[in-house]
Amino acid sequence: MLVTLSEILAPARDKNYAVVAPDFLTIGMLKQYICVAEKYKTPIIASYPPLPIDRFRSFNSWVRKARALCDASKVPVCLHLDHGKDVKTCLKAVTAGFTGVMIDGSIHGYDLNLAMTRQVVAAAHKAGVSVEAEIGHVGANKDSLDGQVQTSDLTDPDEAARFAAQSGIDALAVSIGTLHGAYKGIPHIDLPRLAAIRAGVKVPLVLHGGSGTGDENIRRSVAGGICKINVFTDIIKPYVKATQSGINPAKKGGPGYYQLAAVDEILKGYFKISGSIGRA
Repeated sequence: MLVTLSEILAPARDKNYAVVAPDFLTIGMLKQYICVAEKYKTPIIASYPPLPIDRFRSFNSWVRKARALCDASKVPVCLHLDHGKDVKTCLKAVTAGFTGVMIDGSIHGYDLNLAMTRQVVAAAHKAGVSVEAEIGHVGANKDSLDGQVQTSDLTDPDEAARFAAQSGIDALAVSIGTLHGAYKGIPHIDLPRLAAIRAGVKVPLVLHGGSGTGDENIRRSVAGGICKINVFTDIIKPYVKATQSGINPAKKGGPGYYQLAAVDEILKGYFKISGSIGRA
């Protein structure tokens, strides 16, 4: 069942669990994510990462295939654009058929971030599409998807409340100590900051950089109000290893067999600590 970001996050906020949002790179990965989500009866947010969507000669056709897979699912699935860096990219995703988009103006100042977000919200809401934005900035390690080292700017609770109210967004990504990419050690999560943000923000809160954050950190973050957990690094590394195993002629089953097993193992763990198993 294809749903919007708002539709999939509302029950999570009301019942205090989080929906896992793994990035997918291919239609094959999307199929595997949905298969695992159906197995554990959990909603899932299928996130397309910040890659140039113009690389597709037939982007709209590709999105139609993705939408069809999501719509045929036995569990709720949101087809979401992750980290859209500009208004044009987000609007192209809205037109193509995504049911959620993230406009990420977090590297800009407050006023420009707000202006960009308002533009996307106006167009997306008219099309029935939900919008996520970010205030503060979740930094990155060098092995993150964009390959750039960035420092974090922790979210100010008062600024978050003002931004959410002024922008009209449906979900807010916050910076409370996580990073994109792999960590060296376990990160420190600023739970008092999260509590202060939650007290002033009405929309569901999003945690980016979920990979490597640690089970207890994620459990506490979900208990503190996080409703969406983005994951990629923890999946892609075993996924690549599984692919290599599958193309080994001495192994049986082929790449898809090993890929699905790897996806199942990782997502099951995140579904469990997010509290989303059986919520579909």
